[in-house]
Amino acid sequence: MSEKSPGSFRRRFNRYIALATSVVGVLIIMSSFLFSADPLLWYAAVIIGLEILLIGSWYASNPILTSERRYPGLRQEVYRFTDLVRQLNRAAAAAEPAEQLQQVRAAMLESVERMVELAGKQGKASSA
Repeated sequence: MSEKSPGSFRRRFNRYIALATSVVGVLIIMSSFLFSADPLLWYAAVIIGLEILLIGSWYASNPILTSERRYPGLRQEVYRFTDLVRQLNRAAAAAEPAEQLQQVRAAMLESVERMVELAGKQGKASSA
């Protein structure tokens, strides 16, 4: 018994739209050559097929549908934690005083506590 997430259709749609438009575009182009002897129909079908291919590639590179992230607060906190990891590495690589390392360590521990609080909570991210 598998439960489908509410956004599963959008995710599948975004994943397969480029493939579907490619297939449709190529089928339009090829069918004009297979089923017609009229060169004007060939040109029209090639133009339409190429436009469909182009639209599909544009959509695949920048989907119109929005993101379906459900835990933005947790995501923001993970971004903050990643920044703290970078600070820790810079401080350690620069051989800064142990006090600086302890400050970053304390901030990382606070961040982990916030992640525990935010885990599983859906909704908008709070600005901190």
